Amino acid sequence: MSSATTPDLQDRVQTITDAFVAFDESRAEPAFALDTEDVAAQLERLCAYRVPADEAVRTLVRKACDDADLERADLSDDLARLAGYGGRSRGFFRTMLADVDEADQWIDVVAEVVELWEPRSEKIAQVGLLGDESGRIKFVKWASADLPELEAGEAYRFESVVTDEYQGRFSVSCNSATAISPSDDVVAASDGSVAVVGSIVDIQEGSGLIKRCGADDCTRVLRNGRCAEHGQRDGEFDLRIKAILDDGEHSLSALFDAAATEAVTGISLSDATDMAMDALSTDVVAEEISAQLLGRRYRLTGSVVGTYFLVDHSERCSDQSDLSDDAIEPALTARQPARRVFAQEFNASIQTFQESDAERAPLFGLSPTGTALNRVLVIGTLTETRDVGSDSEYWQGRVYAGSEPVFVYAGQYQPDAMEALRQAETPSYVAVVGKHRSYESGDRTNVAIEPEFVIPVDEETRDVWVEETAAQTSARIDAFEAGRAPFGERARRAYGEDMSGLVEAVEAINGTADE
Repeated sequence: MSSATTPDLQDRVQTITDAFVAFDESRAEPAFALDTEDVAAQLERLCAYRVPADEAVRTLVRKACDDADLERADLSDDLARLAGYGGRSRGFFRTMLADVDEADQWIDVVAEVVELWEPRSEKIAQVGLLGDESGRIKFVKWASADLPELEAGEAYRFESVVTDEYQGRFSVSCNSATAISPSDDVVAASDGSVAVVGSIVDIQEGSGLIKRCGADDCTRVLRNGRCAEHGQRDGEFDLRIKAILDDGEHSLSALFDAAATEAVTGISLSDATDMAMDALSTDVVAEEISAQLLGRRYRLTGSVVGTYFLVDHSERCSDQSDLSDDAIEPALTARQPARRVFAQEFNASIQTFQESDAERAPLFGLSPTGTALNRVLVIGTLTETRDVGSDSEYWQGRVYAGSEPVFVYAGQYQPDAMEALRQAETPSYVAVVGKHRSYESGDRTNVAIEPEFVIPVDEETRDVWVEETAAQTSARIDAFEAGRAPFGERARRAYGEDMSGLVEAVEAINGTADE
């Protein structure tokens, strides 16, 4: 078996081979010419193509049974279960979607197809959202199952779907054991209003005071005074925020309209126009919004429309970040998440790697916990700033984030962050979002943050970050020690297995926070 096979896949390979061997031993003539290495290779290949592990097992076992000319009735209970041909009680027992909280469960569902998305793999026939009175959940209908075509807005009765889980997000799969039929029951699907929690890590271009076309109810935003459809226009002022909300694992595109913007910032449309007139620039509005929101954690309530999460209500909070609700998937971005890391883990991440040879493949720092660090969110005490440039300004910031400092460097390509460091008071609490960068210094490798923003925050924001970062760091350590870290083997080769220093740092930080 490949040394790169994860413990989870090793367990699944063992389960499959045990079921095959037991079945063959029960027969006069063996049905399978079993090769454990081949089973592992097939399973790894399916998973490499983003097929969920449980569906990969079902696909592999069904193919092996078909190749052996075995009918469903010929199989042992274990093989039938692995192939997805069994696993449910007789009769229809409806499960509400909000009650799905465990993987590998066979359930029955009555739900409306709320939305359909474009499948990203030819192995998937349809993918989208199901909704019932309790909530919404992602579904996948596998092409190999040969099931009826589903239509958005129609309600169906789903018998024997199996629950899956990936990074805390639950879904249901329709496979060859599933039966689907139109439902006679009326399903009043949830309106999709959900609550999400995360830190705002970017206020994007197009935020603040904008102008819309206004012609014939056209709401297009003007670009340099022009509407894409109606040409040059004077336009009408509007106020909005386009923000990125991040939980350290995912990021979400959130859109605040004028009312939601005023609610979260206290800035009305009238206030914004006055600010812009006084400053002779609309930039001042976006700058004030950034100063108020960046780095802070919010609970946002709203719904997904297209690829945006439309905010109805917002409030500052100290709850753990969570962007795991399946209903928000269309609004999730491909942006690298801002990992929460203490200085001790960040500074130890001196190895770098790329996942592919593609020209624009992102560069990652390799954490000792086996985590890929591209973008990070660090909140701590700025104790020192100085210009370390020779030919031009190049500002260094020293930020204590946990048990030791991280360094932040900003130059001409990070003008806003450089200005923030130039003007910053020390000591003060700051939030920093930026990229992991490594550099050689003599005979050693050092790391630093190349900042996207550096912004003052209050003590409460710093304390909330410390609590969340301690929890996420502990989770990364546990995953590494259990063999579940995404790049655990690579980290073991680079740094070894000793996590005691990082564990002690987390314990010390937790102890300080409790005082």
